[in-house]
Amino acid sequence: MDCDTARGLIHGHLDGELDLIPDLEVDRHVEQCDRCTAEYATIRALQTRLKDQSLYFEAPAELKEKTRRAIHRALPRTQASPSIRRSSARRAIQFGIPMAVAAILALLIVPAAIRPGHNEIVAQEVLASHVRSMMASHLMDVASTDQHTVKPWFNGKLDFSPPVADFAKDGFPLVGGRLDYIDGRAVAALVYQHGKHVINVFMWPAPEAAHSAKIETQQGYNLEQIVFAGMNCWIVSDLNPTELAKFGELLRARG
Repeated sequence: MDCDTARGLIHGHLDGELDLIPDLEVDRHVEQCDRCTAEYATIRALQTRLKDQSLYFEAPAELKEKTRRAIHRALPRTQASPSIRRSSARRAIQFGIPMAVAAILALLIVPAAIRPGHNEIVAQEVLASHVRSMMASHLMDVASTDQHTVKPWFNGKLDFSPPVADFAKDGFPLVGGRLDYIDGRAVAALVYQHGKHVINVFMWPAPEAAHSAKIETQQGYNLEQIVFAGMNCWIVSDLNPTELAKFGELLRARG
């Protein structure tokens, strides 16, 4: 990301309006660019200053009351006969109640329909953790191609023992592992490599309702969920779906 693009996105970044990938790219650029760091600090300081309550004026109660009365006097007044008023009331009941019921149903039903499911939320967390591990230079806590070194490293750090395998002979060597945090709990993250592509495998005990899901693409990354050996396992990489599916089959066979 260049300086012009970053400066155009800084406001959205500070306001929390950016998607995951642009948001992280702005973070990384600001950390590496002194000029954009200075501009970022200036804008952030301005936002903080504008939130200072001392800058705001609270109108006296007397002024508020005078304003309310002035608005009330300015409103047009309708001189309607009792029969017209009764007719208007009937129409209000006839059309107003159904509209109110529809509005209540919309508030109750529509959000439930558009609310993302649990798996969609977990997929977003998995993707965010994968991207962070690539951008923050914290890909591994233990770097080793030896499964007998990586697996014992998790002892005492998790409440489960993740199955660890090396698939170097199949072109997917194990390169290390780390702790991560997904779905409200600590999880194991195993790191594999295929050519220049990094594969993160997030693993934790599977609930009874967990089931495998097809490969999906989000923001240029491919994700697959599989359940094996009692583990809920999410695989994410920029590998193409065919290669990622091959890796997933290796994990299933291991389980």
